[in-house]
Amino acid sequence: MLRRRVTFLGWLTGPLALGLMAYSCGLAPPGADLGGSGLGRLPTTDDQRWYQAITAANQAAQLAQTAASSQDWLQVSEHWGKSLVLLSQISTQDQRSIFSQRRAQEYLRYLQAAQQRARQQGFPRVFPALGSNILDEQLSTYYSYVAALGPPDILILGSSRALQGIDPQALEQSLAALGHPGLRVYNFGVNGATAQVVSFLMRQLLGPDLLPRMVIWAEGSRGFNSGRLDRTFAEILASPGYATVQGGQQLTLPAPSVSSLEQGTIPASPITSQGFLKVNDQFNPAQYYQAFPRVRGAYDDAYRYFRLDGVQRLSLEAVVAFLQDRRIPLVFINLPLSNDYLDPARLRHEREFQAFLETHHRTGGMVVIDLLEQWRWQSHFFADPSHINLYGARKLAGLIADHPRFPRLSPEPPD
Repeated sequence: MLRRRVTFLGWLTGPLALGLMAYSCGLAPPGADLGGSGLGRLPTTDDQRWYQAITAANQAAQLAQTAASSQDWLQVSEHWGKSLVLLSQISTQDQRSIFSQRRAQEYLRYLQAAQQRARQQGFPRVFPALGSNILDEQLSTYYSYVAALGPPDILILGSSRALQGIDPQALEQSLAALGHPGLRVYNFGVNGATAQVVSFLMRQLLGPDLLPRMVIWAEGSRGFNSGRLDRTFAEILASPGYATVQGGQQLTLPAPSVSSLEQGTIPASPITSQGFLKVNDQFNPAQYYQAFPRVRGAYDDAYRYFRLDGVQRLSLEAVVAFLQDRRIPLVFINLPLSNDYLDPARLRHEREFQAFLETHHRTGGMVVIDLLEQWRWQSHFFADPSHINLYGARKLAGLIADHPRFPRLSPEPPD
């Protein structure tokens, strides 16, 4: 029976799934609220499960008649989810078992439809806009994650290369297989995130109660080139969110009686509840360059006026000092690039960056794991010349967990 419940619950996402999972597995105490999901006291008989399941389904159907906002559709989802979990718990000896399982399959489709409607309406902001939809979405999702589970043990930072380059669930599983179970990982990758963006995020935006126990910064030389325009940070500087931070505010968890300020909604992307973007594309140079132009490194804006001595280096040093003061280990992953990307011009700058990183590793400011050429001639791990695909993201998580330089964390003892 447990296997069947997990099959249903695998479709759920976010805090709703966590509450329903605890409910279905009997982990929640009687009368527990389970994060506001309204599940109430655990039913003890099939009659009680049946009655509560039908009641929840009727509530979902009624709410769907008038649902308009994302929050409305999430409430509809809660009731469908509660109903299908209860139906899946009815014992096989009960005469209603076969009907209950078939009805649960129907409610699963209704739940998926309600979640889709919620995504179409967008997600609520938890902070004034910061000039980037993906940053706003990641911030809201991470905030909700911490509210549900507490700060992660490991927070992954970086640009789009990190966002789709390290699978947080695969890293959790790899660490568990190596004797470190129970660690939680969140991927806070943001398109275009440079060292300046990471510095702003860690040192100014996130409050102390949102900080992790370890930071993995997954990036490459492009995020440290002080010679080019930092468009992402320029958009942050011009945003109302930055003005809010300059006014002395940070994003922190409010007291239980205080609700988040309404800041409007954010268009939803396909990122997961752990901040990861799954990309299934497989890089095939012969096909790729029929759709996209081949840009040589000598003409790549990301390497224009390349220099590592400037504002990005200062931002890195500020992050290192900030984390050291708080005894938060920093691991820098120099992410893999394909041979098709590493032409002579780019490779010259990447070699300079490798030396730059090793210097910081020797000074003890951060642990550096250099995987630049790990898959240089293995294009099947990439979605395009410089971004890793889902298969590579899972494989990379295992390489990081097993690397001799990777620091070891133990799960924090319960409060």
